[in-house]
Amino acid sequence: MTSSDKTSKSGQWADLLADLFDRLTGKEAEVTYTFDNLEINVPEAVGPDGRTLGSAKWTVNGKILIKAEAHRTSSS
Repeated sequence: MTSSDKTSKSGQWADLLADLFDRLTGKEAEVTYTFDNLEINVPEAVGPDGRTLGSAKWTVNGKILIKAEAHRTSSS
């Protein structure tokens, strides 16, 4: 998989999550994602002075709960 493919897939996930959130907002809905050894590779970063800051590999075990609620605002 090329770097361009990875960037495209990342953008697709971000778009999917944004669309999901828009659809859930105001509907009192919840979505729970459960992960077992999900590995996330964080790419190497470069600081403002050009120095390499390193990379990271995160492992996620657990749940992420996304809850959409509507809140009324008082009108003045």
